[in-house]
Order: sequence, then C-alpha cells, then structure tokens
Amino acid sequence: VGCGLIGSSILRASIKKKISKKIFILEKSKKHIKQIKRLRLNCEVLKDPKQQIPNMDMIIICTHLGEYLKIFNKIEKYINKNTIVTDVGSAKEKIFRNIKNKIKKNISWISSHPIAGSEVSGPKFGNEKLFLGKWCVLIKDKDTNKKHITILSRFWTKIGSKIVHMNLKEHDHIFSITSHIPHLVAYN
Repeated sequence: VGCGLIGSSILRASIKKKISKKIFILEKSKKHIKQIKRLRLNCEVLKDPKQQIPNMDMIIICTHLGEYLKIFNKIEKYINKNTIVTDVGSAKEKIFRNIKNKIKKNISWISSHPIAGSEVSGPKFGNEKLFLGKWCVLIKDKDTNKKHITILSRFWTKIGSKIVHMNLKEHDHIFSITSHIPHLVAYN
C-alpha cells in the first residue's frame, strides 16, 4: 500500500527475488500509478479489495503515518487471520496504540522499520538494492505471532536487510535520539 520510494523499492526487490507469485499495489496517486505502469513492473493495481485482500499472505503499508487509520478502515474487514500486516513507518508507539485499539483482534500486525531511504521520492526512484546490508527493526510484543515474525524476518532478509527486534518504547527512544532529533536540528 503506497508506492513512493520505499514501497516501489520493496516492490522491485520482491519481484527481483521472486518472493511472491502475485503482487498487488494499492496507490491513491494517479501519477504514481502511471509511473508504475510505465516501468512495466510485474504487479497489478488492486481493483477489488473484497475479492483480493482475503487471499493475501502479506500487506505492507508504505505511506505517511497519518494515513494508516484511513487505510485500515478501508481494508481491515477483508483481512484474514493468516495475513501478516506490516508497515515501514519510523515512529511506532502512538500509531501502534491507535491502530491496535481500532482493528480486529485477529489481525496479525507486526511493525517494521527498514532503516533505508534516499533524498528522492516517488516510484521512479525505487531501487531493488535499497535494503541491501541495511537494518530493519521488527517490533515485537507479548502478542506477536511467532510464526508470522519468522516469515516477516525471512522476507526482509531475502530483500537484503539485517534484522533486529525491539519493543515499541525501545524503538522510539533510540530513533528519536539517533534520527529524529538530528533531522529536526538540521532542518532548523
């Protein structure tokens, strides 16, 4: 869900590594959809969530944090208990609590935070090698499905990431010090 730089990089890496038989994208930007079609990537634009989402093994949300609840409201009724839902956002605790309180109890949501990026954005800048040798933080809590976290770890490893597990507080504390504060200082 979302095919900016990170989403289209995951898409390209997944295609290159032949991770999935079928890949669907859900993207609200018509400009991004046109770019993806021009790139002739082996994926399909999601047309009927009711038909397609119940059969998905994994859903990866690659949008701004502020869009998460809107996305869940649109797709959650179609997600089955075997589907792994993850995201790529950089702040976790507040979003996690908001979503956990609003989504169905049987949805397996395990947050991911790939520590990768670039100064450019959009699907045309996607890079299948973006995650090679980069860390990906997986958020684990007492309710995390062990089988699903193993599958998700293998996914990130297959596209090149090194995996580390953290809890919500640990993640947000470490990244506020090492990433968010320096970005704020640099911006100011």
